[in-house]
Amino acid sequence: MDNNANCLHLSSLVSSTLQFPVLPWEVIESVIDLCSGDKATLRAFALTCSQLHPRSLFILFTNVDIQSPNQLIHFYDAVQAQPHLRPIVQSLSFPWDGFSPFPLLSILPGLRHVTFDRNSLVKIDDTQLSHPTPLCGGQFATSLRSLTVRGAWFQTRTTFIRLLSAFPNIENLTCERLSIDAHAPLVSGNLSCRLQLQTLNILRCEDERVAELLFRIAQLEIVDPLAIPERFRS
Repeated sequence: MDNNANCLHLSSLVSSTLQFPVLPWEVIESVIDLCSGDKATLRAFALTCSQLHPRSLFILFTNVDIQSPNQLIHFYDAVQAQPHLRPIVQSLSFPWDGFSPFPLLSILPGLRHVTFDRNSLVKIDDTQLSHPTPLCGGQFATSLRSLTVRGAWFQTRTTFIRLLSAFPNIENLTCERLSIDAHAPLVSGNLSCRLQLQTLNILRCEDERVAELLFRIAQLEIVDPLAIPERFRS
């Protein structure tokens, strides 16, 4: 079925029969679901038709893929101003650059998957993991089950561990193009973080310190075999 054709048909149908739709609402909502990849059409539905507004917003905010810092600011402002949208968000991908993600993540209770995404390496230090609540012992997005961290250079091993410690319930972890400062010391006691992972994916990572640290964090806690590149298997 052609999604664009469905969207156009639905638009003309609703505009002519707002009060008494020809099709059952279950069918109309199914067609809206088929438009999930067409954000412009969903926004048009949400803005122009009060009856389609709730379902369109639900589809728009279930899986959010943010491409720029400006989009991230607008998204944060939207969920701040409209608290009823916060539990809807289940998947969030955004570029991570020079800010703490925790004020946003802490207000999205339904998050299941988060991707910190960068095309080029971004330096991550402790200031970018700050939060009004002390992160030591603090945990965010406890509903989160899948975490992807891509394109980051961590100032210290502790910084990397500090990030992972904030998400205690993740089951699937993907790390791609990560590195840790070669001169960063391993502070005694900072391996208290333990993850009960089902899968661990290490992709395009030339820094063996990252793989070694991840194995140490996950040791004795793995419930299924690791999905890791052959070069890192013992």
